[in-house]
Amino acid sequence: MVLRLGPQPEIKTGINAELARDVSTRLLAGQKEELIRFQLSKNWSAEEVSKHIELARQNPFFQGALSLSQSLGRRDWIIETTRRSHLLLDDVAEVPRLSGMTPDQFLREHYVAHKPAILTDWIDNWPALKLWNPDYLDRKIGRATQIELQKGRSKTANFEIEKLKLKTRIPFGELTDFIRKDEPSNDMYVTANNGATNRAALYPIWADFSAIPGITESDAGNDGFLWIGPKGTLTPFHHDLTHNLLIQVTGRKRVHIVPSWEEARMKPLNKYFSEWSLEKLKAAPAASRPTLLACEIGPGDALFIPVGWWHHVEGLEASCSVLFTNFVWPNDYTTPFMVG
Repeated sequence: MVLRLGPQPEIKTGINAELARDVSTRLLAGQKEELIRFQLSKNWSAEEVSKHIELARQNPFFQGALSLSQSLGRRDWIIETTRRSHLLLDDVAEVPRLSGMTPDQFLREHYVAHKPAILTDWIDNWPALKLWNPDYLDRKIGRATQIELQKGRSKTANFEIEKLKLKTRIPFGELTDFIRKDEPSNDMYVTANNGATNRAALYPIWADFSAIPGITESDAGNDGFLWIGPKGTLTPFHHDLTHNLLIQVTGRKRVHIVPSWEEARMKPLNKYFSEWSLEKLKAAPAASRPTLLACEIGPGDALFIPVGWWHHVEGLEASCSVLFTNFVWPNDYTTPFMVG
């Protein structure tokens, strides 16, 4: 509903902040005044609600907010048309497993199209596939070498949002001993967020993997992030501001993915995260549940996650992963996101 904001008589009365917020929120959502009065009549008189409706309509800040709300409504409409179009496809909830994908094919069919895929033969020549295990990593990195990781995740409800507070330095051997126990845990995890601090410590194993010809670049300042953890590690639903290539070197992970055009249904929280847990999302009514894709990746698999696509990652086994964002094509979407 588009509200026509013409000249209104001045109302000389006080403003109840709580009522003003309720009224303004409903007006911006396009609700009719009669419905607003009915909804708020349990706590406020119809006269008081009417006064605050008129106060909102007169307020220049509200008028600016209304203009912005209408612009966002048009944007949401375009996103919804995209969603409905994609749902016409039978394979919308599948992540294809592909081999023999050339850089040009990948660019046209996935990178530009924002379509996820598992590429199965891009890293067959990586020594890491055969070498990386706790004993080898101990020898190459050094058990006494100090590394940074997230520790105490299992005791922190919003461990991803609070990840900066969980940064801890420990000897590398403490992590590999923890992994050798083969017990499920989300307590200790080396993630991309620890990459800058760990680069020097983990440098000895950097030669075990390499850029993917025609897909990623060999840039010493941006040539991969390492993820190392026991089975049971969990990364809740979030989206990134880049296209990601998540490459599984050892172990298996289960990844649930939600398309970017499900933004509204994902209930964004703190910009990048979501209010949904995987369990609640799966149990939600179909009308409010976003489209959910599920896949499993193991050694040698490279999962392409398009920018803005939500993902939830669970370690099914102790694992090591490499994350690339250094594609040969432009991959900087941070600035428009922050401005918007």
